[in-house]
Amino acid sequence: MIPKGLTSVHFESAAKEIDRDGVPNERASVHYDLVLNGKKYPPKYVISIAAKYLDGEELSSDNFNAVEAKNYFVSRGYRVIDRREGNTERHIAIEDDESASPEGKERFRLHRLKERDAAFSKKAKEKRLRQTGALRCEVCNFSFLDVYGELGEGFIEAHHTVPISELDGKRKTQISELALVCSNCHRMLHREKPALSVGQLRKRVAEQSET
Repeated sequence: MIPKGLTSVHFESAAKEIDRDGVPNERASVHYDLVLNGKKYPPKYVISIAAKYLDGEELSSDNFNAVEAKNYFVSRGYRVIDRREGNTERHIAIEDDESASPEGKERFRLHRLKERDAAFSKKAKEKRLRQTGALRCEVCNFSFLDVYGELGEGFIEAHHTVPISELDGKRKTQISELALVCSNCHRMLHREKPALSVGQLRKRVAEQSET
């Protein structure tokens, strides 16, 4: 039985412990992945560890099953991936067709050419898929797969977070410098000069949704 009183604080503590110590082979998840802070964890094991931060004792895996753990998190608004459903994205879509409309000014065109470095863009997207099983906009959480189904699978745009003035070809692009965003948010990031940061635009979206 899953104990009462568990909170996000306990789950965050459990995730940090798992990041540090790893997951024992016998506690690895067969079907489900709990997504916390962009990383995937075994739901049952998270609950077991979280219980230790609640009352001082790790909860035995015999006290509840995987389905109960999955339902527990889903009912509380957490994202749980069922690897059997096949609704996680499996491949990366090429970016050649990402912006069908005119790019606008020359600086934005050059910026997009930099971002379309296929190797770095693909690596960034593959890394995100390994971590979360989905490609969602870092600003608004939009998923092309969720909205367009198979047509949108593997599709997301890569936005270079380094100012265009620094993209002079003198150094290699770092994967950490690419943010994955939907087409709408990508355009909005460039609506102001200098371009908005992902965090700034995310804040505006959140504020607008509250009005």
